[in-house]
Formats: sequence, C-alpha cells, structure tokens
Amino acid sequence: MAASERIPPFPNAGRTPSRSRMKRDEVADHLAALPLFAACSKRELRHLARVTQQHQLDAGQRVFEQGQPANAAYLIVAGHVEVCRDGEPIAELGPGEVVGELGLLLRRDHSASATATTPVEVVALHQAALKEAVEEVPGLAWRLLQEVAQRLSTDMTLSD
Repeated sequence: MAASERIPPFPNAGRTPSRSRMKRDEVADHLAALPLFAACSKRELRHLARVTQQHQLDAGQRVFEQGQPANAAYLIVAGHVEVCRDGEPIAELGPGEVVGELGLLLRRDHSASATATTPVEVVALHQAALKEAVEEVPGLAWRLLQEVAQRLSTDMTLSD
C-alpha cells in the first residue's frame, strides 16, 4: 500500500483535491524553500514530495480548527489563510508560508484555527507520511533534527 493511501484524509473531507496537480519536482522545490527542509538533498525532497497531498480550498473553508488534533503541516502554494486564536486574528499567511507545522512534529491539539480567505492551494504533509519518509530515507531524520535544533538555538538566543 502506498504512503498516500495510509495518510489520514484532509480535515473536513469533501474538499476536492487540487485540480492543477503539481509535479513531484515542483512540490520538492516548494518544500526546499521551507527552513525545516532547507538542508535536505534533492533526493530527500523528492521523497517527501511523493508523500504529500495537494488540496484546493474555497474562500471560507477551514484548513484546520482550533482544538482539533494537529497532525500535519500545510504549505500554502497559492492564496491566503487567516490564523485565529479564540476567534481573534493573529496572522495572515500567503504563498510560501506554512501553517500547522508543530502538528507535524508534536501530538497535540491546534492552538488556533486556519481559514482560507481566498481560494487556496495547499500541500499537506501528514505526520504519518513524514515518519514513513524518515524511516525510508537515510539521513533525513538527522537533517530534520539539525534544523529543529538550529531553530531552537536561535529562539533561545533571541529570548536571552
């Protein structure tokens, strides 16, 4: 069974998959632009791209709801997403930005909701797919660990 068949469905099933499917190399290029995956090789990025899901949302549709279990990161390829905590807007995100990335690494509920404010195309990377990719691609776990450590080190330096 392919990884994509074992991935949990996108929240609020009924949304349609992307009508304009990007090729694996295009998705890999989008992933490479993210700090979390910047140190990954082209091979690792292509493997990650293979286990992603592409979705299009209409304006007003939820990417995820505050309080729901967080289990994926959503890379915004096109459009804009508003992030709200307790009904109050806290961020507006657009192409090249990620929402829900902590859900990729941690098992906890979303601390905010994310809603498409325009038609949006996202690439979803679910925790189960990332785990499988890490198990299949030697070195990927190490690169991700280094990036997370770097981010934590930077955050700690900024808070001193």
